[in-house]
Amino acid sequence: MEEVATKLRRIREIFGYSQDYVAERMGISQPAYWQKENGKRMPSEERFEQIAELYNLTVEDLKYEELNTVLIKVHQMQIEILKRRVPMLV
Repeated sequence: MEEVATKLRRIREIFGYSQDYVAERMGISQPAYWQKENGKRMPSEERFEQIAELYNLTVEDLKYEELNTVLIKVHQMQIEILKRRVPMLV
């Protein structure tokens, strides 16, 4: 459960979201989200699906993939987004 909690925190920080923002998107209170991110409670399947959708990941990424693998995936997604937003200077 600790690795899932660490993933939730690290991914949220990379995206620059607050706990309040993520909790609001999930329709729960910030303290309820804090419990998930700090390993006090495991997200339900429904909550895993909401979190995965928010970050464009899979539930399997959140539950089973190694932390570094998921973080690399998140960084790669952000690079692709930036490439589309910022025209390449030649």
